Amino acid sequence: MGRNSASALDEYNALQEQQKRQPLSPEQEQRLELLRDVLLELGALPAPGSGQPARPARADAVLELTFATQDDVVRAYSKNIGAGGLAIRTSRPLPVGSTLELRITLPDAPQPLQAFGQVAWSREDGMGVAFTQLPAEGERRLKAFLTADASLLKRVRSVLKTDVVALLKTDVRELGKAPAPQAAEAQEVDTRPMVLVRLTDTRLMTLVTELFTQQGVRVVTETDKPAPIIVVDTGSALDVLRAAGRLGARVVMVNVSGPDSLVGRLTNLNPAAYVKSPATAASVLHAVARLLGPAEAR
Repeated sequence: MGRNSASALDEYNALQEQQKRQPLSPEQEQRLELLRDVLLELGALPAPGSGQPARPARADAVLELTFATQDDVVRAYSKNIGAGGLAIRTSRPLPVGSTLELRITLPDAPQPLQAFGQVAWSREDGMGVAFTQLPAEGERRLKAFLTADASLLKRVRSVLKTDVVALLKTDVRELGKAPAPQAAEAQEVDTRPMVLVRLTDTRLMTLVTELFTQQGVRVVTETDKPAPIIVVDTGSALDVLRAAGRLGARVVMVNVSGPDSLVGRLTNLNPAAYVKSPATAASVLHAVARLLGPAEAR
């Protein structure tokens, strides 16, 4: 287990405890929010070697809620819930595409969480709802609840305990990062897999950098670094790839602007991996991990 990985949860818990005793500084508040998002992304990671894409993290929480339709207010319970939506147990599911208003009761909260959503799937015993409108304060409360949920924390701890070498196994000599044997004896060399990342979405860039670091991947942003993998989006691809010269590097294209973002001038880039919208730090890491997987080292 990487030392950085272990510190993510520890740092988050320490800030949480400090917040209970005294107000945090703006910088600490920002750091707490970042760590919260990183831990939620870690909860979204699939099991190493599963081959499954990363999915939004959800807690297996049963919460009382009501949803309002045009004709009625229905009482129900959640089956699971995440920052992007929830599954609802109900005998009165709505058709796919229906919009509804939700009031969700969080534990120890004086007021229910209010949100608007749209039905993504529906069957006899329930439905899945994607949030379409969630106030900033409500999003903060929900993420705080999710990060403290036992079922999600169990998944996070499982990821943090995973050997980073097993998760992102690669032959560093093949990547051109290992020194000759005599040089290795003379100095300590950073053998972490190196990835050049340049994303125009500032928040996603921050989350990707933090999550990659937690998982033992060295992130660089300078195009003069000989990174074997380059992560870009439509706004950064041309400039970065022109400056980097590629030199055999494989490209991971991240869609941050919608389903048509690769149409036109960027289709000739022939990316080695493509992260669909809506992209998350976990889905970007999953794409890179597959390129740095055991098959690559053989």
